[in-house]
Amino acid sequence: MTRGAVGGWRMIGLIVLLATTVFAYSVATKPSNGGGNVVSVSDTYNYAEVQGGGNKAPSWIGIVQVLVVHNGMLVYDTLQHNTITNTGEAIISACTARGATSAPACASGGVYIALSTDASVTSPTDLTCASELATNGLGRSLGTFSPVTTNSHKISYTFTNTGTTPVTITKVCMFDAASGGSLFAEDVLSNTASVAPNDQITINWTFTH
Repeated sequence: MTRGAVGGWRMIGLIVLLATTVFAYSVATKPSNGGGNVVSVSDTYNYAEVQGGGNKAPSWIGIVQVLVVHNGMLVYDTLQHNTITNTGEAIISACTARGATSAPACASGGVYIALSTDASVTSPTDLTCASELATNGLGRSLGTFSPVTTNSHKISYTFTNTGTTPVTITKVCMFDAASGGSLFAEDVLSNTASVAPNDQITINWTFTH
């Protein structure tokens, strides 16, 4: 073998070693999903991460769509991410393990939708839906389930403002009970939704897991 050929093989070996080292470092230093309950719609994940490589993608992702119809015309439409609370994560765990020995109780998952006039920033540690509406057709209600894909589903409900004055909706919340219960998820609207008398506001809450 010529001296040039030997040098070429040495160079290839160094390149392979360098690439392996960089890959190992990347895997070792790539942060895991530290319970990341807030997920942006713009976040993207490669196939390996979705399957568990690097665990960047949370196991549950919630997207909220809010629609307002006034006099038969769609006047408001927004689609944005939500915050799944720590209690919501616990509900997911309990409902997934339901029936197992020593499993925590799970009477219901996140299926009740509530509207709020509170605009404070959401947090995974939140336990309540401040300023939750309870009258004039805008009180907490049981949503309707519909499958979206094999690994996603939607909970929906349409409210009608039966009052005599407009209401400004700033936040939507989800619970596991018709009253009280545990806060499963929530979202502050990027733009407030004004709901006039007789207007309908529809919440479509889609979860992918």
